[in-house]
Amino acid sequence: MKNKTAILALLALGLWATSCEKSNGSIGAGKFVDDRPELGKKLTFDVVSYTERWDSISVTNPAQAVLGKYQDPLFGEVNSAFGTRMLLSSQSPEFGEGTVCDSVVLRLAYNGTYGLRGDSIHLQVSTLVQPLIDSIPYYSNLDLEALIGATPNVIGSGKVILDPNEIIYIGGDSLRGTLAIYLDPTYFQEILFDASIAGEEYLVTNDDFVQAVPGLWMEDIGQGTKAAAYFDLGASGSLIQAYYRTSQDDSIPSVYTLNFGQNFGDPAAKLNYFSHQFDAASFDPEMQDTVQGEVLFYTQGGSGARGKLEFPGLDTLIGKKYSINRAELRLKVNQGTVGPYSLPSTLLLLQDNDSSFSLIKDYSSAINSTGGNVYQANLREYGYTFNVTRMVHQFVNEFEEIRPVIITPTATSTNLHRAVLGGGLHPDIPLEFNIYYTQSE
Repeated sequence: MKNKTAILALLALGLWATSCEKSNGSIGAGKFVDDRPELGKKLTFDVVSYTERWDSISVTNPAQAVLGKYQDPLFGEVNSAFGTRMLLSSQSPEFGEGTVCDSVVLRLAYNGTYGLRGDSIHLQVSTLVQPLIDSIPYYSNLDLEALIGATPNVIGSGKVILDPNEIIYIGGDSLRGTLAIYLDPTYFQEILFDASIAGEEYLVTNDDFVQAVPGLWMEDIGQGTKAAAYFDLGASGSLIQAYYRTSQDDSIPSVYTLNFGQNFGDPAAKLNYFSHQFDAASFDPEMQDTVQGEVLFYTQGGSGARGKLEFPGLDTLIGKKYSINRAELRLKVNQGTVGPYSLPSTLLLLQDNDSSFSLIKDYSSAINSTGGNVYQANLREYGYTFNVTRMVHQFVNEFEEIRPVIITPTATSTNLHRAVLGGGLHPDIPLEFNIYYTQSE
């Protein structure tokens, strides 16, 4: 009797286990052994990886301004410039007859640098010829001539060192963490002091001011250096100081300050601009093997290069209604390509939908992290790992179509960080794409 009871119990347990292993194409957790998940069978798929250009990215009101004609030893030239509104610190300023602007200093608070800190650039400051429009999204392939004119109105030019630790002496002040350059006082005499004396209505509010005085454009017109800089225009150290005298008898000038929108409610606006020359780069984005893939692929911020991944063979899972328990992409950085050129702290995976891009579905999970953060395995070994379980499930069981994926740094509109990664064909650090699944038996 005891043996018969034991046999029935075993049969019941077997039926329960079999029912748990059935799959209807869901995102499963696999089998459980001793209350621990078993990922199931493993499949490793090839990945075709190569590099292509960004055609454009959104650059409206970036978190930081990027400046410098940066010569990257692997990525070629990245020319970064930016435009910004400037705002009155006090509205309806009043200046009496005879007020004369003596000098003007532009100060920009650093938010960091990229590349070899300490190089100098030839900074040129000119005026925007049309106002920035809040309702228009700006992109990195914007029409420069429409913004600054065919012949820019230059109001400042000179060589400056890109180094937050450099102490500079200007206007009797010693400054650190700031870039500074003198601007043409005659321009500010006209738009500010003479305008106030004449009672111009555009000085009444900042909304009116930015329509009449669109703002400034800043770029490196030199031959290029090994550094670029990031600036925080919302910091208290980012400002324009216009020094003036109310009469020839004034021994100490007064100062009126303009800023870039430090106060809540200010109509601040800015944009970044990027252009790239790949002539001196280690790769040609126009000559990539999109069938077999490349040994290395490249991705960078600033609308330059981006990695593209395709998954041949993954379509063999379509229609089989597998439970995708785990899917991972593992990428390794090519050694010797980091040095002073910091890696992106995080990479993103974007689903290529032909005419648009979207984050892969794993980013919508509140339970499992998609990953993509840089990690350091050994002294010079870096890599990124992605959980792409939901992406694979969606491609295989919902779309029944395998779509390419774009790999790019986070915040591409605000930084130049880049990475050189082993592709699917790399002999030592190949890109790995592993899938663990269960199926009905």
